[in-house]
Amino acid sequence: MTLNEARTLQKQREKKAIIGFLCSILFIAAGTFCLLHFTNVFEISSGFYLIPIVLFALAIKNTKIYLLFTAREFSGKVVRLDLYPVKTGKVKGEHTYETRQGEALEAAIYIDNGKRTKLIEMLATPITYQISVGSSLALLRFIDEPIIIDNSLKSK
Repeated sequence: MTLNEARTLQKQREKKAIIGFLCSILFIAAGTFCLLHFTNVFEISSGFYLIPIVLFALAIKNTKIYLLFTAREFSGKVVRLDLYPVKTGKVKGEHTYETRQGEALEAAIYIDNGKRTKLIEMLATPITYQISVGSSLALLRFIDEPIIIDNSLKSK
């Protein structure tokens, strides 16, 4: 994926997150209004006041609206790259009921842009193997993987 494609995808995901969050808030507000106005559920126990709060927290988590408060784009050079094995959870074995812990490689990538150094940790993917110390990377807030910046395209 190129940097321009990633920026376009990021804009689409930002719009989706904002619209999804606003729809969730409207749904929560309407549900809370109906519970307050048409039932006496809040008079039974004050614990029911947690329902809108929990739904609000779930809306924040599911829409990832909190990413709007992070940097839109961070770019720099890789100064350190560590690969190490990690346990990933249960992987089905040869038989239907047999399970065992699987292993995968995780990458810790340190990116420095002169002012700040940022660490990202991710499972090793085919993109991870293209990254080496000195590579230029960009991190975008709604994109899960780092974007490799091709210097020959950047100078044109």
